[in-house]
Amino acid sequence: MFLENLIAITPTQHMTKAHPLGKTKEINVEYQELLLKAKAGSIEENLGDVNVETIYSFERFLSVLNTGFDEENEIIDPDYSKVMNVINLHYMNLD
Repeated sequence: MFLENLIAITPTQHMTKAHPLGKTKEINVEYQELLLKAKAGSIEENLGDVNVETIYSFERFLSVLNTGFDEENEIIDPDYSKVMNVINLHYMNLD
């Protein structure tokens, strides 16, 4: 139940991009990877901007990734290049 686990997309994006041909039992992993990378960017932007309310947590995002990937990645400092590497490695291993 983390905000870091929510990605806002339109109903059309959900049915045509996230699930190929509207088959909700299938997941477009390339699109999922793209959305996770975009979410990481949004989190980095939010946490780095002192002029806006902080709504995200790096630690919660890492927890979301670890749960979804069924992995135990440990990144001590908010290091987004390492997060991108975790995402890249996960999806490379799916092939």
